[in-house]
Amino acid sequence: MSITVYMVRHGQTYLNKYRRMQGWTNAPLTEKRIADGQAAGERLRYVHFDGAYSSDLARAAETARFVLDANLTSDSQDLVELPDFREQFFGSFDGLTGVEAGEALAGVLGLPADTTYGDLIGSLDGDQLMDAFRQADPAGDAEDSQMFWSRLNNGLDTLLAKHQDGDRVLLVVHGILLINLVNRFAGDAYKGIEPENGSITTWQLDENGLHLETFNDTTTEW
Repeated sequence: MSITVYMVRHGQTYLNKYRRMQGWTNAPLTEKRIADGQAAGERLRYVHFDGAYSSDLARAAETARFVLDANLTSDSQDLVELPDFREQFFGSFDGLTGVEAGEALAGVLGLPADTTYGDLIGSLDGDQLMDAFRQADPAGDAEDSQMFWSRLNNGLDTLLAKHQDGDRVLLVVHGILLINLVNRFAGDAYKGIEPENGSITTWQLDENGLHLETFNDTTTEW
């Protein structure tokens, strides 16, 4: 059994615009988010979705509704919000700049103090980076890799349990979550590449996990 998952990264928020860490913080969407969501919706308007899902964070759910509003072929416009597909939780690093987060992470990783978060995304394994967040967070709230993958795998199992072979589902998610998925299931081909707001990444999902088809697509009309 296999289903097709159309993963859309949510529209731009103010923390995206200001290049700040954004995990579970619900920053408002910018005016650009309308263009991001509507553009994704237009490119997916002829895809018949057998289910529509998003993270339960507001930026993802709002973007999903833009996509569904543009759809011309799906029987239902119902959206299911699933907390398992939230962004990685950065704990007390939420809202900091990449430079500030990088400095703290560099301290626990034994790297130069001027290391930025962007540098780390391009060079470290995603699980190492998540574990470093947990270790560096003075509040002890940030997720480590075990916590992250436990809920992500539960979310993927939920999708498989709800659908039949050949179904197509919409899932609106988050940038670092997408990076972690691509790094785990598609190797290093896209390492260090941040998916754009409103971009579409497609997968086949079966009992063995995710199989990447397209990544960070901003032009294809399905």
